[in-house]
Amino acid sequence: MTDSTQVGVILSVDTGRFAETIRAARAAGLTVVSEQPLIGTASGTIAEERLPLLRAIDGVEAVERDRTIRLPPPESPVQ
Repeated sequence: MTDSTQVGVILSVDTGRFAETIRAARAAGLTVVSEQPLIGTASGTIAEERLPLLRAIDGVEAVERDRTIRLPPPESPVQ
């Protein structure tokens, strides 16, 4: 078994098929961290090489990598 890099992702999902789409995403390897069925989003982690499988699931409208944005402190001259 090979080690794979896990990446954080945020999914946009068809709200009318949310439950079945999330089940399929889990079957594809997504570890779900949070679900927001009313607005059609979910977040989680998945092996990087499985991203194409996740994007191909019927009901998944978009897959974005989770990003961290760092802002300078308030007293910084760059704002």
